[in-house]
Amino acid sequence: MNKVLAKAEKEAEKKDHKKQWIEKMIKSAKTYHKLCPHYDRKSSICFLTLGGAKCTREGRFENCPVFIEDLEKKYNDIVSKGKMLPMDYLDLSHTV
Repeated sequence: MNKVLAKAEKEAEKKDHKKQWIEKMIKSAKTYHKLCPHYDRKSSICFLTLGGAKCTREGRFENCPVFIEDLEKKYNDIVSKGKMLPMDYLDLSHTV
């Protein structure tokens, strides 16, 4: 029983760390970009979507599910490779 609880707590802590890192990256991206860095103003296309779909959020990325999903993928990729997580959004492109 204790092992199950310990495992659940460890997974919850991991998710919290992931969520904190994503929030830190969004806050860091806000300091450098007014609009989403993956948004094309002229054509209103989001570069993160595979089909090049129009951005429904008009470039705002604070609570954008596509931007958050991309950060989650990058987090999982970096952690699985055993690398250090970047502390700044600009450093993210250098690690991946």
